[in-house]
Amino acid sequence: MEPERPIRIKPTAPPLSLGQPTKARPSDERNRRFRSVLVILVAGVAVAFVFLVVPEVARERNDDIRAVREAKLETVVGEVEGPQKLAPYANLEREKAREEATSELGSFVELQAVLEEEMNIDAWGAREYEQIKDLATVADQYFVENEYPRAMEAYRTATLELQELINEGSAQYDKSIAAGQIALDERDEVAATIAFQHALTIIPDDPIASNGRARAALLPRVSELLREFDRSLLRSDLVQARSTLDELQNLDPKTNSLPETLIKLDDLETDDRYNRFVSEAFAALRNKQFDSATLSFDQALQLKPHDPVASDGLNQTKQNRLLTRLDELRSAAELATSEGRWIDAIAAYDQALLLDRSVRYARDGREELRTLISIIESMDKYLDDPNVLSSEDDFAQATKFLSAAIEQIQRGPAFDAKRRAFQALVERAGKPLPLVLLSDNATDVTIYRIGKLGTFDYHELFLRPGRYTLLGSSDGCRDVRMTIVVEASMAPISIRCQERI
Repeated sequence: MEPERPIRIKPTAPPLSLGQPTKARPSDERNRRFRSVLVILVAGVAVAFVFLVVPEVARERNDDIRAVREAKLETVVGEVEGPQKLAPYANLEREKAREEATSELGSFVELQAVLEEEMNIDAWGAREYEQIKDLATVADQYFVENEYPRAMEAYRTATLELQELINEGSAQYDKSIAAGQIALDERDEVAATIAFQHALTIIPDDPIASNGRARAALLPRVSELLREFDRSLLRSDLVQARSTLDELQNLDPKTNSLPETLIKLDDLETDDRYNRFVSEAFAALRNKQFDSATLSFDQALQLKPHDPVASDGLNQTKQNRLLTRLDELRSAAELATSEGRWIDAIAAYDQALLLDRSVRYARDGREELRTLISIIESMDKYLDDPNVLSSEDDFAQATKFLSAAIEQIQRGPAFDAKRRAFQALVERAGKPLPLVLLSDNATDVTIYRIGKLGTFDYHELFLRPGRYTLLGSSDGCRDVRMTIVVEASMAPISIRCQERI
């Protein structure tokens, strides 16, 4: 009876992992060397038989050799197509194990795709990932060799390690996001940028990390705006503070403590408007502007209903509407005086005296202002022509007006500025300056209001700054008259009679 021919198998490629092949195990290497030796021996026997037996026998023997080789290959790389020499139950268990291994392989491949496509594993866990892929390659080898239970366990271990690596990456990502947020809250640009960049290394194009990194880049400007906001508050410049916060809100609306800061600014603006209304109201009340005072007090009460200060002010306004015309005139006169409008103030005092000649403040105020006006006119006279202060009389008079001007207080900034200028003028006029005169030792020189100097070729004297008239005379010559202004660092003056008569 002809012996049963071995069943021919067709190797099939299982859906293996994406891992790279690892170095062959020592047992596999020994098996391959054994198989190579065996093949060589079999081939040698086959060649001998080709030359020793008839071709037909040789062909049958070769068929047997191929059948043996194919049977060995079946145990290494393939899956049998058709009936197996396994018991039904054993074959069922084998298929079940194969399905379980395939399922674990599927789980591994899914996680592998997550790491490579979503988490950029090569940038943060390449070494660990390579080790896991090596393990998957071992599992692949088991699968190819039909060792499905061992393949399943190897795939499961690799899958668990992949999951742990994913968990580690996720934990690193979460930690980086949290650290980045803390750094943003603390306005630490460097720390925030590093943290969010690390998160992007794990999960590229992550919107949370990308937004965090973008916010980190804005931190210098955010910090600058917050400092400007604080400076604005110190200056009580709420308009600039509001403008700064508006810019900050447009730049990074998620800035730490921005909502609280906005509420704080709202309260400050409310207080500022209230204080401004109250201040305006009391100012209007003092100035007898009762309609304006009432409006301002009402606006203040709209911001803070039942506020006692605004309520009392409103009552005062109603009472002061009964003030007399004299009080109005007094306020007008005092306001005009504070603003340097002396003529308007005197007119207000005159109107008050027309109503009541006994009003003391009107009499005293008018007299004071008339004295003040006289002082101002005198100061203007000398400020317009300071050179007249070379005269002893004018200098004495100017000194007297200066003393009177110093006694005037609270006359406004314009008066104070004029008084300071006049005082400086008088002080300069009181300090003599050197004057050098050059002549021909034949001209008789005289300085009006100073005296005769006689003849000389060189003469030095000290005079107060101002205007002087010099006269030079000599027998046989026409007199010479000149006007000079003595001032600091002036050049020598030459005076001599040269025109013969």
